[in-house]
Amino acid sequence: MADNTTLIETDIGRDPDDFFALCYLISAGVNISEIMVSPGDHDQIAVVKFLLKECGLSNIPVLADKRDRDKSSATGMHTRLLNKYNYPLRVLPDGFSDEIGCGEDRDVFTMGPLTGIASFLNNGGRISHATIQGGFIGYSQHTTDVVRLSKFEGKMFVPTFNLNGDKVAAIKVISTSSFNRRFVSKNVCHTIVYDSEIHKRICCVAPGNRADELLREGMGIYLSYHDSKKFHDPLAAVCHLHPEIAKWEYGGAICEKGKWGWITSGGDDQIIVDVDRDAFWEQVAFPSG
Repeated sequence: MADNTTLIETDIGRDPDDFFALCYLISAGVNISEIMVSPGDHDQIAVVKFLLKECGLSNIPVLADKRDRDKSSATGMHTRLLNKYNYPLRVLPDGFSDEIGCGEDRDVFTMGPLTGIASFLNNGGRISHATIQGGFIGYSQHTTDVVRLSKFEGKMFVPTFNLNGDKVAAIKVISTSSFNRRFVSKNVCHTIVYDSEIHKRICCVAPGNRADELLREGMGIYLSYHDSKKFHDPLAAVCHLHPEIAKWEYGGAICEKGKWGWITSGGDDQIIVDVDRDAFWEQVAFPSG
């Protein structure tokens, strides 16, 4: 793990796996500087602050990407956890993402639109490295023998939710030349699925800390009314700390008419094309920095 502090951007609440990715990063001992929430609804803020409080990290600022937001984004799993521990369902942010000054260099981990990260750059912020959950590379663009999904066969461009959440911000972050980026692509993310068998495997390992406990508890709640969960963001979180568990292709992300693809030459960024799944689940069970 790098020595730099890590700036995180998340759209937590819209999909439960943001919560589990944060649990992993906290358990692994990542030095988090701020957490930026997109768009920043008060129920989203409540979920992040609940997790930080439970893990003894209430000093970490939780910032909203947008002002004057108070709609609802949290799912049933989040609400059940907050109710169980008598935590308020709506909490105000500590501030706003566009107020972050430059300060020291930061690593960046994103699992949502890149609104706050773009603001950080616009304010003179310096990024050492960024891991971005999102992007796409076609199977024909590399020679690696990978797990393939029929829905992506023959495709070179697909929409990806996080990059399209704020396309202007995404292009700003991608076009800034002062740092390299790793993209955790849609076609690999969709092959990582947490189900009841994985849950049994994970729960056979005693949790090492409160973040581990909450990951297990949250997934137990989720699996009580779903068969499985695609683990997009936890995969990206593990790859942020342990890129060695994955295979990567160099190049750069490109956008055409709201769909994203990859150029395999002339770029220093990387995109995931496959992952050691056993190594990934080992990290979920035994997080390490």
